[in-house]
Amino acid sequence: MVMNNIDNKTSIGLDPSSVGSLSEPVDLKLLVFDMGKVFVRFEWAPIYETFASVTKSNIAAVKEAFTAIYFPYERGHLTTKEVIDHFNTSLGANLSHSEFSTIWTSTLDEDTEMTQLLQELRKQIPLYLLSNINDVSFGFLEEKFNVSRHFDELVLSYKVGHIKPAVEIYHEVLKRSNLQPNQCLFIDDLKENIEAAQSVGMHGIQFTGINDLRQKLPEFGIKT
Repeated sequence: MVMNNIDNKTSIGLDPSSVGSLSEPVDLKLLVFDMGKVFVRFEWAPIYETFASVTKSNIAAVKEAFTAIYFPYERGHLTTKEVIDHFNTSLGANLSHSEFSTIWTSTLDEDTEMTQLLQELRKQIPLYLLSNINDVSFGFLEEKFNVSRHFDELVLSYKVGHIKPAVEIYHEVLKRSNLQPNQCLFIDDLKENIEAAQSVGMHGIQFTGINDLRQKLPEFGIKT
C-alpha cells in the first residue's frame, strides 16, 4: 500500500504519454496487477485520526511516527512487533497487537467489480500480484477476501525486500515467470510505478478506473 504524503519515488525519465500506449502488436503472456487503489480500497486519513484519538496524540505526531517506519515495514525490514513498539514509544501509548492491527486495516475493502474482472481475465491469461504491502495488511486481506485466489503468483514487497518503483521488484516478476519483459503487462495506479516497469521493458497501463482499463486491455489483445 502507498502511504499519503511520503515521497519515496524515483523518476525514470520516460515520456508520460507512453503509459498505456502501444506502437506495435505484442504477444502478451502475463498480466501483473497492483492491489491498493486498483482492486482494494483504502484511505489513510481515518487511520491517522483513529490512532491520534486512541493514543491521545495529534495528527502531526501520528504522521511522524508513520513516516519513520512505513517503508522499512513495507520492505519487511521491521517486524509488526517492532512497528507497534515504535508507535507506543513515539506516542506514549500501550497498543496491543490486536488494537494496532484493527486500526491499521480498518479502511481496507475489496472492489468487487474489479475482482470480478480479475476472475474473467484469469480465464484468458496468468495473473501475478505485485504489491507494496506489509504482513498485517496482507494477512487481513487474505483472511477476509482471499485475495490470492485471483493470482498464479504473489510478489509482495515485505517478502522480497524491495518496494516499487525499485527495479529489483520487477526483476523478481521476470525471474518467477521466466518471461521476457515485453511479454508482461503491468497495471498500477501510480505513474512512477508504471514508468519503472517500462524501464525494464514491460508494458504498462496506469489504472484510473475499471472502465478505462476495459477500454485499454484490448489494445494488448486481452478481451474484456
